[in-house]
Amino acid sequence: MLVNIPPVLARRAAQHHVVRRLGIRCASTIQQKRDKKLRIIYAPLAKLPKDSVEYTELGRSGMVWENYFHPQDSQKLGYIKAQKKCKDTLREIDSLRDSMRIPVGEIAKSFVAEYAHQSVQIEDNRMAPGESHILNDYLVADVLAPLELDKMSALEISQIDLPDQSHLIPNAEPSQVAELRNHLVASRWIAEAALAKPWTSGLDEKELGCLAALTMRDLGRGKYYHTPFGRRVELGHYRSTPIQVRSNPMRIFPYPVEVPECMKRFFIWRDQAHRDGKLHPLILACQAVVYFLAIHPFPDGNGRVSRMMMHDYMVRHGYLPAFMMGLERQDYLKMISDAQDGKPDELVFRVVTTQMEFLQDFKLSEGNP
Repeated sequence: MLVNIPPVLARRAAQHHVVRRLGIRCASTIQQKRDKKLRIIYAPLAKLPKDSVEYTELGRSGMVWENYFHPQDSQKLGYIKAQKKCKDTLREIDSLRDSMRIPVGEIAKSFVAEYAHQSVQIEDNRMAPGESHILNDYLVADVLAPLELDKMSALEISQIDLPDQSHLIPNAEPSQVAELRNHLVASRWIAEAALAKPWTSGLDEKELGCLAALTMRDLGRGKYYHTPFGRRVELGHYRSTPIQVRSNPMRIFPYPVEVPECMKRFFIWRDQAHRDGKLHPLILACQAVVYFLAIHPFPDGNGRVSRMMMHDYMVRHGYLPAFMMGLERQDYLKMISDAQDGKPDELVFRVVTTQMEFLQDFKLSEGNP
């Protein structure tokens, strides 16, 4: 039986077909470019027999990926240059920090609700700032008050019983409430525990894994990440599948087999950079976040975990967490992407100027009780 299709619907169907074909062609072109880039990056492996010990060891080492991108090279990636550009501001920041009557680390505790909210907002959580304060006040009064957070380990804080707080914000999606709740708990712990470990190098690998697990509480499948394919991965453990991000399909991350060794060297680099002191703590915090995100070790939650790590390091060194007023998600993603491409100026500028402005504001308020 033949059916007469109205001309307008026929045109729309034809247009949809063309758009769909163009979309497929565009995706195919991107994949071809990505495949070409992968072949260039992993050329050293292609020279070895796939069944050889050398191939396996080199593949697992993560050195092929690292030797191409050099995520630890502060000079090549522009951090040394960015630091020189803002050296006067950094000097003034340190002078302000040291002159405060109330230690900056104590002031940082008052930023927990704002910082945690901004961090989940970057991940497209739509809860309002005021709702973050409601959840935070409830957690502090009913859950965290009896705990000595500064004496608790990352493992202990990751395993505490957490209440379902959906009833406090009845119109919000339960998953978004849980996401913000998790970040508030982690940020509150960091604000206390990091303050008790001044001038140290920061969270270690096991601690970061614990915070990664806490980040995803009630957001996965029980104690596992929600992953569409591949073997199941327990919360806080490294990913088992290759990844590609929608915001930049040409961004190449290490293969899963490379991630453990890449992360070991990340912490070795971070600790060495901390001891060397060539990078100001605020600049080191920026590079550490970008380096970590270049590896993208966990199946989910990497952005939130990276900002927790940054929060921790900054508090240990007497700075406020990097809360950036009016920050849009796309602006943040672009700053991180640019920094991964060796252009960290905007990220460094935002972190440094934000720190300066808040410290100046608090210093002025000290003179006006």
